[in-house]
Amino acid sequence: MSASDEAYEGPCCDSARARSLERIYHYLDGELASHEITKIQAHLDDCTDCSGEFEIEALLKELVRRSCSAGQAPEGLREKIQERIVIERRTTVIRRIR
Repeated sequence: MSASDEAYEGPCCDSARARSLERIYHYLDGELASHEITKIQAHLDDCTDCSGEFEIEALLKELVRRSCSAGQAPEGLREKIQERIVIERRTTVIRRIR
């Protein structure tokens, strides 16, 4: 089993979640091979921590995509993104403490 496969088995500890999140970014960007896609989809089906992170990242990516394709970002987008980053950092810290 490779180090990247470890991220797809069992509940996620902090190090496994970090590896999973790295794969999620590649998954969202369409940069994974089909066997990797199958693994990450199975992991997201079984891991509530990672599936929640995936949903947040997918929504953020979609928001950025829609905002960038409109020519000019809507008023307040920068502030909303910065607020979301702060929330995500706090959530990550709280999860690590637990």
